[in-house]
Amino acid sequence: MSSGVFVSKNGVVSKAVGSQPKEALLFAPSDKNSSQILREQRTAMKKSSKQIKDRFTQASKRA
Repeated sequence: MSSGVFVSKNGVVSKAVGSQPKEALLFAPSDKNSSQILREQRTAMKKSSKQIKDRFTQASKRA
């Protein structure tokens, strides 16, 4: 996969060189495939959900 940072200006994508205007969209390709990204997102969501539940339980015990 290609490396580096790319920029989209007015719908035209090119390799980013130097400073870019603030309205430009910058992006970089990922070394991960979509299933790896989804797996990481699910894991992070489960961890966040568990943390919220744990904190809610702790807050309920104090009240």
